[in-house]
Amino acid sequence: MAVASTPCSAQSPLTYRESTGTREIIILIDEELLPTGSIIHSRMSDGEQHDVQIDSSAETLLYHVVSQLRGIDYTVTREGSRLIVDGVFEGKPVARSIRINTRPWYQSMEWSLHDYVRSESREPLLYWVVHPWEAKAYLLQARCEGIDAITLDGLPLSALRVRVGPAGILRIFWSTLYWFRPSDARYLRYEGVRGLPGTPKTTVELESDG
Repeated sequence: MAVASTPCSAQSPLTYRESTGTREIIILIDEELLPTGSIIHSRMSDGEQHDVQIDSSAETLLYHVVSQLRGIDYTVTREGSRLIVDGVFEGKPVARSIRINTRPWYQSMEWSLHDYVRSESREPLLYWVVHPWEAKAYLLQARCEGIDAITLDGLPLSALRVRVGPAGILRIFWSTLYWFRPSDARYLRYEGVRGLPGTPKTTVELESDG
């Protein structure tokens, strides 16, 4: 199932390296500009594909995910306070409606958090995201925590740290960290555990800036 678009232009792709234990994946991300928004295309070296269409305010309009390994090929769209899931999930047809509230849907956090990062606000930001391997929606909270000195490809630099976790009390038990370049809000690094206790930590780092 393709993401329909009328291309305006495209940005040079970004290259990221994802590491979980001894497993490494290369991720290519490019932004296809549209007259009123853009589509974020992510292609993983293990075959996964993620396409996120956002409007001019960076809210998600459509999400399409493909993983042959997981038997997944479905699309999510928003209709008011509902997310509509349609396609194939774990090898079986899926057609479901997920009720949410009026909070924004930011499926591509790396892009949709740009304005929040630039604002340097210390107030929490609440938004929805769809877990691709569950086809369920979760309300998350992002909070800017300050500037860190990090090393990227052997070079020291300053980056704004943003902590992301579930909204409410559950954020005490689980959260992930993102780092962004302060000058242009470019996503630089991610750290977090994507699984049950004992799962190795995953890191994602920018390798090539277009």
